[in-house]
Amino acid sequence: MNNKPFKLEFSNRVIEHLGIKLYQNKPTNVVAEFLSNSWDADATKVFIDLKTGADQKPYIVITDNGRGMTRNELTDEFLIIGRNRRNSPSDKTAGGRSPMGRKGIGKLAGFGIASVVDVLSLPNPKIRTEESAPEPLVYWLRFHLSGLIEASTTISNSVYEPEVIADGVTIEALKSRLEGSEDKAIYDQFISNAQDGEGGVCVYLSNTSLKKAMNIDQLLQSMGRRFTVSMLRADFDVRVNGKQVTPEDALPPLHSFGFGEYSKPETENIKICGESKEVRYWVRFVNLPGSDWSIEQAGIGIYAHGKIAQDRPFFFDLKGKEIMSRYIYGVIEADWLDELPVDVVSTDRRSIDWDTEQTAAFHTWGQSKASYWIEEFRKWRAQQPKNEIIKRIREVSGTRLSGTEEEALAELLNEVLPSLADDEETKNKTTRSFAEAWTHTPTRVLTQSLWQKLFSSMDSDSAVFAELIESLRKSMVPEAMGLAVTMAQRIAAITVMRKMIDTNKTETHLQRLIESFPWLLGPQWEKLSANENIRTLCKAAEKVGVVPDPNAPSQSEDSLKPDFVFLSDPGEEKEFIVFELKGPEAGKTLTPSEYSQLAGYINTIRSKFPNPSIRVSGVLVGAEKGGIYAYHNDIVIRTWSEVLLDARHLHVSYLKALLIASNPDANDLRMQQIADFGGKETVELLERFAPLASFDKVILESLEAIGDTPKLAIPMESTGLEGPSTAGGTVA
Repeated sequence: MNNKPFKLEFSNRVIEHLGIKLYQNKPTNVVAEFLSNSWDADATKVFIDLKTGADQKPYIVITDNGRGMTRNELTDEFLIIGRNRRNSPSDKTAGGRSPMGRKGIGKLAGFGIASVVDVLSLPNPKIRTEESAPEPLVYWLRFHLSGLIEASTTISNSVYEPEVIADGVTIEALKSRLEGSEDKAIYDQFISNAQDGEGGVCVYLSNTSLKKAMNIDQLLQSMGRRFTVSMLRADFDVRVNGKQVTPEDALPPLHSFGFGEYSKPETENIKICGESKEVRYWVRFVNLPGSDWSIEQAGIGIYAHGKIAQDRPFFFDLKGKEIMSRYIYGVIEADWLDELPVDVVSTDRRSIDWDTEQTAAFHTWGQSKASYWIEEFRKWRAQQPKNEIIKRIREVSGTRLSGTEEEALAELLNEVLPSLADDEETKNKTTRSFAEAWTHTPTRVLTQSLWQKLFSSMDSDSAVFAELIESLRKSMVPEAMGLAVTMAQRIAAITVMRKMIDTNKTETHLQRLIESFPWLLGPQWEKLSANENIRTLCKAAEKVGVVPDPNAPSQSEDSLKPDFVFLSDPGEEKEFIVFELKGPEAGKTLTPSEYSQLAGYINTIRSKFPNPSIRVSGVLVGAEKGGIYAYHNDIVIRTWSEVLLDARHLHVSYLKALLIASNPDANDLRMQQIADFGGKETVELLERFAPLASFDKVILESLEAIGDTPKLAIPMESTGLEGPSTAGGTVA
């Protein structure tokens, strides 16, 4: 049997242009080419070893467990440069993969960094069917760059015959040949695969031009960024010096915000020359300070059949968003790019020709998507400092504030924490201090300590006792003044309610006010909030006639009037209250039918919540009670005048007590806040319920300096008013 000689046929200078120059000093690109060959060979494992030899020259070994090649496949396929590896764009490998290779020149990549390339091949019986499984023999060819260049100097097609080290030997014969050789360790993985009943290919790049061994972490990142398959496929395990390439190694630190996941990308279809083409993508944004992230590493990588087709940096020529675009890191998979009749991907797979009919629509789509992604990131990023600070507040303070308090405290800390750079310990300490100050923790701790000393000193010297009493009073000043400001805010809300009543505002306006501030009808209802589920329940009951509607001869879907407020305690829902708010016009009396309707709502709610531990009650409020009386144990009847009088008296008396207890300085900022919120009417109310003469001189001077217009720290649209008018007139 006459075997064909091993011959590499090529045109002159092809080695120089497609091997040396294309991959010169680009070791990651070289490794990437051989890695794609392993993919096309249906390998499930690839071992990349970066070593330094005894001569201190770095070398690279790439070993896979793919199909391997028979002698005929080596002579008729592998040794033909530029052979089209696909008969049609939709061709798959025997293992069902979409092949990455297309141009048939990847075998020359090694000469970009090495002058000697060894290729060992062993057909893999685990991948090939039994019928076609060849005898497991090893073929070992050695290629010398010098010989290739010499052969390429002829004018016609050149032929190069590589050095044949082994022409069909058993694995045992190969082991014996390598025994005691310095090169044995180079081929250990190849031999190990064979002993496990597998085959594959081993490529050894030696006598390299590399000045030093490649950085393992850099190669891990490069492989992950050039191949989506190394992250997205569980059946392609790539290891560099024994370390598996994972998304964590391959990707930069990324924010959680983005579109799609690398393991489950988003899918869209776009029109290319009238045909629908699928694209898959996932996009994230780099979580690194700008100084640590180069624009050269950013952008969107476009892949075809898992292999890079448009390398970063790439932004679809997006303009005007350069500042934010440097943080984008995206992957778009468009397999059809490698299946077009026109070759649109550059030979080195670094760029796509965007000036073709087939790629123009893709470019337009990508530019629009990139603009959208970056704008959404900008919006998200603007919220992050506050979100991160709120998270820090919760973690380090151990205190859970209300949502509004957290927002306000986060805004305050956002002015402070950025100046602390990366000093996490100081940031946490500052956050804890601010949170404690916000909740008056120092005051409360001091107060608790003083109380303990106070009780232990009851029988002690009277001077010690008096000193402790004075210390206790002083420790309560900060909290008392904070409460005083809160009382002034509430007095402003009461002022709004009075003006609404005086100007005969509708039940709708009053409903919105009470829904926002139920404490206006009584301090015991401070923690209640609107309950739309109960409103819906009562509306349904009224629609079927369970609850009488005194305002309409027939039941209708709109018969539930806006003068009803349905509240409950948040969370546990142990209490439900229905407020029926009738108009405040003078002379307008409450009617028995209104009372009956309220009772009907209470019964409806109780039937839904029969547990006796759940309290259901109602409050009927109007201008005048008329002749009705409360025969229902859980209904209270009140007039607007009574509501106003109780609310004002309670809050103004409390404000007076807090001011007397605090005895603040006239220049205390909180006195100005009380003045801003309460206005002149606060003084009038204070004078009515607690004559100003009873205040300390300093407080009196501060109160007399209060301006004429009270300010309300609530959204005016909640009340239906434009804002409280200049305070004045009489106090009801």
